Amino acid sequence: MDLLPQLPSTPSFESHTKLLIEASEAKIARIESQIRDLECLRARERGIVARLRAAIAPVHKLPAELLAEIFRYKCSSDWYGPYGSPIYSEAKKVQALTHVCVYWRQVAINTPRLWTNTLSIELEKTPTDAYAARLKEWVDRSAPLPIGVHLVCWPGADATAVLKVLLTAFHRWSGASFELPSLSLLSRVPPEALQHLQRLQLQSRQDTNSGSLSTFSRAHNLRGLSLDIRRAARLSIPWSNLLDLNMTADTPEEALHALLQCTNIVSASFHIPAWTDLPDLSEIKLTTLGRLETLDITFDAQQGFVVPFFVCLALPALKRLVLHLDSELSWSSAEFTQFQLRSPNIDNLSISWCSIDSDDLMAILRHAPLLSELLLEGCADAFDDIVVEALCFSPQDPVPLVPHLHEILVWHGCEAFEDDTVDALIASRWWTDEQLAAFPSPPKVSRWSRIEICREDSRNDNLEPEFEAKLEEYRAQGLRVAIDVS
Repeated sequence: MDLLPQLPSTPSFESHTKLLIEASEAKIARIESQIRDLECLRARERGIVARLRAAIAPVHKLPAELLAEIFRYKCSSDWYGPYGSPIYSEAKKVQALTHVCVYWRQVAINTPRLWTNTLSIELEKTPTDAYAARLKEWVDRSAPLPIGVHLVCWPGADATAVLKVLLTAFHRWSGASFELPSLSLLSRVPPEALQHLQRLQLQSRQDTNSGSLSTFSRAHNLRGLSLDIRRAARLSIPWSNLLDLNMTADTPEEALHALLQCTNIVSASFHIPAWTDLPDLSEIKLTTLGRLETLDITFDAQQGFVVPFFVCLALPALKRLVLHLDSELSWSSAEFTQFQLRSPNIDNLSISWCSIDSDDLMAILRHAPLLSELLLEGCADAFDDIVVEALCFSPQDPVPLVPHLHEILVWHGCEAFEDDTVDALIASRWWTDEQLAAFPSPPKVSRWSRIEICREDSRNDNLEPEFEAKLEEYRAQGLRVAIDVS
């Protein structure tokens, strides 16, 4: 159906119609122009309303000090920037604050604590000048507060520009970590300037001259040190001030030499090889480290001797001892017993992948009167019926073995015990709260708090249903217990 009436088609009518179309299009253009003007006016008025609302917002009533605390809470994480790329990660939050408004920018820039997060920089390639400039800006804004620096430089990258910026604030370093192809770049730091340095980490396995570095010789506030460098013990460090030491060394003698200089050490960790030949133990001088509480040693070798490390030490304050050994390393029970007699306060002992047998373990347990937590991992010959029977407590025992032991973990291998044997071990040192309260006097031994045993059994890889039910009953009573069969 044709919606339009039949109109005359004459030259005069067509020309008149074109004039009407042009007039209507002109009117539409004027209306659209008015709409755009009105939209602009609306946007302008909305902007005025937003600024007026922002002006009376509660955040603008906050004192600068309180606003700075909010900023610091929001931005409390490390600064990252790899190989000359723009600043990213949480540092973007700090930078974003400086672009909100003039007031926020002033508060952020004038709050040094916002800029004192550890500068963690990883250079995979030589950084750009713009990157170094932004780093310099960050360092300057942290003044005058102490800062932490962490610099990793990959081979082939030039860290000179970045290190130059960091050196402008070396007198404010509180913690420093450097993983560099060569530590010689650090020789530019005046030793007397590191007054705030408390923690230091150095890693440079390729640098054979790192032991001659004297940069940190006067860092008298240094308390924590981590070293993975050649000839680490020769490094000029105020060793006697250290409380915590972590070292990867080329020889066990080097690790011992460093440790024996740390007369106030509290915690020490070593990753070292074993002695290839057993030295004359009679010539080893005994040294007492009266504050050492935690000692963690990994012997990274398949053959050799570990005894000399313990022969020379007396650690009367030692509470936690962690030993990671290869199963082929030689163990001497007699010398370790003498070490225990000089270190009688061990309450947490962990031994991994060691070739000790049950006799060696029994000797250890007999000379650990305060032992409360024991972990055996991969010590397949150590935990057997002899040890289990000795750990089973009887009220008739005049002197029970390790009376304070309440947590025992045996992982990755022990012999196949019968379910009744394990149950007897648990039951001998387990009482419910009600049973404990009913005793006329406290038991001579602590009750278990946690037991985990992974036993080897090629005949059966499942627990008996009755024993599984008994374990569930122990768990319901509050004992953390897990017995696995592999």
